[in-house]
Formats: sequence, structure tokens, C-alpha cells
Amino acid sequence: MNRQLLLGLFALISLINLYAEASQTEWLILASKPLLLTCLSLWFYLDRRPIHNSFVRFVLLGLIFSIGGDTLLMLVENGPRMELFFLLGLGSFLIAQVCYAYGFTRYPGASGGDIRQRPLRALPFLLYLLGIVGSLWDGIPEGMKLPVAVYAAAIVTMAVAAFNLRGLMSREHFLGLMAGVLLFVLSDSLIAINKFGNPVPYARLLIMATYLAGQLLIAYNAARASAAAGHS
Repeated sequence: MNRQLLLGLFALISLINLYAEASQTEWLILASKPLLLTCLSLWFYLDRRPIHNSFVRFVLLGLIFSIGGDTLLMLVENGPRMELFFLLGLGSFLIAQVCYAYGFTRYPGASGGDIRQRPLRALPFLLYLLGIVGSLWDGIPEGMKLPVAVYAAAIVTMAVAAFNLRGLMSREHFLGLMAGVLLFVLSDSLIAINKFGNPVPYARLLIMATYLAGQLLIAYNAARASAAAGHS
């Protein structure tokens, strides 16, 4: 299968999904959302195969588990509309975050990366974690407080692991990867604020737009950084 065709399909389906979210066209959301990360995962796999290193392998796993997260969270507001799917989707994305974070630690030289050498540079990420969870804590139902806190810690850990790669890959690839990670954090923060805090205007559109841009930037820059490092 042509890799560029898959990226084109991802872009096309992304536009279709964003239209569906903005117009709240349920059947179009159900038809498009599971295909988004499926296309991106296939592109990443075909671009990097054969896969022989943990960095690429775990980024791919992060993309794959994101398919499950997308599909399950979709069913909270569409189709069955069951809150159980929120926790299941959260769990799938939690695994995706852990895969991304671990994959980033497996990039060449990560054991001596920026955060490892200067741990205090992780402080802004920790403050953000405490701020977002603390500000929403009272609005989170009792049974969901722990899962939400664990998930928030996982996505911030992913961001710290990504920042640790500063100076280990080209400036272009690092900035692209970091932008993708931060957009992913923003998307999940918007979900949490909209669900447990104050309603966010155009929430569904903003959440998906930031999420899709973030995933694309993570996948593309991870693939290019891997190629530049001379491994698959």
C-alpha cells in the first residue's frame, strides 16, 4: 500500500470527522473516527518496517492503542452513550501514553537526556499536573478521581519523556515531536475541563482538531527522527 496515500486518507478522514463533530452528524462520526489512527498507524508501520528497535515499536503501539481509545470514547456521546466507555477509553489511552513514554526513553542517548541531566526542568510539567487535577478535583465523581489522576500523571510523564529528548534529535524533529505531545496534552485537558469543569465552546471540534494534529506530529517526527538515527 502506498504510504503517501495513507497520509492523504488520514487528512481526508480527519476533515470529514471534524465536519461530523462540528455538525454532530452521528453516523459520520461513527464511520470516520475508528479509521483515523488506523490510517496513521499503518503509515507509520509501513514507513518504519522492518521494526527492530524499541523506540519505533512502542510509538507504533501507542498509535494502535489510540485506535481503541478513539473508538471507546466515541461511544460515550454516540451510539450506546454509556459512561462505562469513558473509563474503557481512558484505559486504552492510558496504555497508549505509557507506550509513548517508554518508547521515548528508548531513543538513542535518552538515558543521558536533558531531563535526566537537569531534573528541575521537569518542574513546569509537574506544576501543570497539579494545577489541572487540582482545579477539576471537586467536579470529578468519586469513582473516577483515581483513574483520572493516574491518566493525567501518565500523559504528563509522556511529555516529560519527550522533553528529555531535547538535543538528542535534530531541532526540527524535536520541536515537531514536542509540539505533537503538547497538542495531545491540550486535547486531553480540554476533555477533562469540558467534562468535569466548565463547558468549553466548540469543545468537540477543538478536542479533535488538537488531538489529530498532535498524533500526526508525534507519528511523523518519530518516524523521521528514527530514520535520521539510522534505525527502523
